[in-house]
Amino acid sequence: MNLLARLGITAGAMIGAAVFVAIVAALLDLYLTGHGLGSIGREVISEPSWGVHLSVADIALLAVAALAGALTWWMTGGKHGT
Repeated sequence: MNLLARLGITAGAMIGAAVFVAIVAALLDLYLTGHGLGSIGREVISEPSWGVHLSVADIALLAVAALAGALTWWMTGGKHGT
């Protein structure tokens, strides 16, 4: 598999995983805040001088997208045929 095809498949997997996590996080946040609990969208990591403001939902999205990308890159990298 050539490099551009591998990159495209990996980017697609990362985007798909990120969209899925965003939908799940939005539904979970609606459920939690609707029942009077804390929001997963509240900022937990903040570094204003760097422009970083991350919530639990943001961290989960980034972690799942990175994992999906790494696994896809690894799985499409081997010599599995022509």
